[in-house]
Amino acid sequence: MTSSECPNDESPMHHALRSFVIRISTFVFLTHPLCALGHGAEFLSAKLTLRPDAEVLLEITADFGGNPLISDEAVAREALTDPVRLSAEGTLVALSDVAAPSISQHQNWAEFAPASYLPPDTEGQEHRLITAAWRWRSETPEIVFEVPKGKLHDVLLWTRDETRPDAPPRWMLLLAGDKSKAISVHWTPWWRRWQTVMASSFLVLALGYFVSRNFTLRQRTL
Repeated sequence: MTSSECPNDESPMHHALRSFVIRISTFVFLTHPLCALGHGAEFLSAKLTLRPDAEVLLEITADFGGNPLISDEAVAREALTDPVRLSAEGTLVALSDVAAPSISQHQNWAEFAPASYLPPDTEGQEHRLITAAWRWRSETPEIVFEVPKGKLHDVLLWTRDETRPDAPPRWMLLLAGDKSKAISVHWTPWWRRWQTVMASSFLVLALGYFVSRNFTLRQRTL
């Protein structure tokens, strides 16, 4: 990696050091919430919910009440415009090209961040949060996310499997230029999806109708 490839014009050494410090700090923060002060964080919280039939729900939340890098609502909305992208065959696909986002403003950190991330008194504190949600059906059995280079906001990506509600969520911290591990979705082969079954049934019925009609017409002409 050259200096020009590092986000925000950082040298490779500075980027590696920053990555190490942030990851260690985040690990301590997530595993020892009692040591956390305040209720904000200098990263976006990205909740990935895996649902049956390859359905994926990605909800990314920005805190403009406790994040020192997000001063107000306008900055929060800007941070959620293009926070991560899908990495597919060496190309990056914007989330807006996959699904139209829905935007909501709320104060519910507990729903959009891992339980270990929350300080013990978080429920008694006022939050100023904005969440952007993208919902789509994956066409591949695995998905990979990447934070575009040059992005200011790091992303805490954590996964919740809806088919295993008791399983603890997995998380990873993505800095600018980082790529997530491949995340397996509940992918259903195309020949087993109900849309395909319905379409195939319709084609079979239509073919049967035309064959039967053609046979009847030929019988009448004999």
